Amino acid sequence: MSDAPSVRNRRPPGERREQILAVATEMFGNAGFRGVSLADIAARVGISQPGLIHHFRSKEDLLIATLERRDAESSGHIEEAFRDSSAIDALLSLCRYNMANPDSVRLYSVESAESLEPGHPAHEFFRSRYSRVRETVAGRVRRDQELGLLPFDIVPFEFAAGVIALMDGLQVQWLLDPSFDMSSVLSAYLERFRK
Repeated sequence: MSDAPSVRNRRPPGERREQILAVATEMFGNAGFRGVSLADIAARVGISQPGLIHHFRSKEDLLIATLERRDAESSGHIEEAFRDSSAIDALLSLCRYNMANPDSVRLYSVESAESLEPGHPAHEFFRSRYSRVRETVAGRVRRDQELGLLPFDIVPFEFAAGVIALMDGLQVQWLLDPSFDMSSVLSAYLERFRK
């Protein structure tokens, strides 16, 4: 008799957690929160459901962890881009970054739509996220106005809300048709604002 089942698929806790988050990102992005069970995710990872619950107490906790991980990755990219570039260049860089990460974009698009329901576990996550991102983009627009890179007739908050809506809509079109070049459409829109 073999010992294989007892050592089957053993990984360090941090590595296992990342594997679970990667699988959950793909599965929540493809089927939504309600279309996937913890058992489905555990089976795909190759662990038992109790093994998965050792890392994440509930499906709700796992969903929020996947969204936070996704945000941390894209926030790191945009913060670096904002530090070294204009708001327009940083937003274009983020768009290209998103095109290289379709599972992340799909997770964001599916779960932001599902979270419209007040009882959805990610409802508050997306409410506060949109507020934070609008303020961040508006702050960078104000900085660029002071540097003479953007005209003062732009209302920073309105610009931020509009460009976020545009990027979200372009992402949905791109997910439906990956041959659609959302980067060039966003670029054509944003270039009109440069001074």
